[in-house]
Amino acid sequence: MRLFIRFALSLSALILCQSSFAASLQLPNNANTVLVNGVATEQQHVALDITTPQGLQQIAFRYHARFRDQGSQHSFSSDVIILRFAASDQDYQLALPSIRSQSSAARFNDSPALTLTDQAGNAVEFTQDKLMKKGLQLGRDFEQEIAKYNNAANPASWSAAKETTTPITSTVSTSTAATVPATVITDNTEQPNQAEVSTMLDYWYQKASPQTQAEFKARINQ
Repeated sequence: MRLFIRFALSLSALILCQSSFAASLQLPNNANTVLVNGVATEQQHVALDITTPQGLQQIAFRYHARFRDQGSQHSFSSDVIILRFAASDQDYQLALPSIRSQSSAARFNDSPALTLTDQAGNAVEFTQDKLMKKGLQLGRDFEQEIAKYNNAANPASWSAAKETTTPITSTVSTSTAATVPATVITDNTEQPNQAEVSTMLDYWYQKASPQTQAEFKARINQ
């Protein structure tokens, strides 16, 4: 009898776990999350917790691209984009436009064009914004930044602890922080824009292992 009870409890826990994460979001290969519902993580295929109030999800991500323009190779890394939408028990797909020139990179960074669809191919309404930070971008604490963002009356704020009555609309909102220019690094001898250098340093810092991050900080403090 005890063995049966243990089995039943284990099965119930497994079913509850599966039902809580029965939805997913697929990002393009050139996009990675930096936050999922307030937790720092880097993913392209995201398991969504649909037990949150109204099934609301908050995904913060960056879009990376490489392209050739006017004979030079360029690397692009977007600002951190916040996407909030209501999820149900199904899979979702995020689509992003192609970046093929410096002008298209600048347009995307200024006003990101996103397309979110469900597994039937239907458009899904969402709210988007940017997670901006003034000054040096190296070693950003995204969890702390998003916590401050969510505690304020921002367009894509999210809270797992309470219901939100803000209507979900597919609009682009401008953050209250200063707008950072499109991050495009050109592989030539021209002096790079220091804002671009700062953002790319932050990108590679986040990619580095804890040991490499510590070594890098030690070099800066020398």
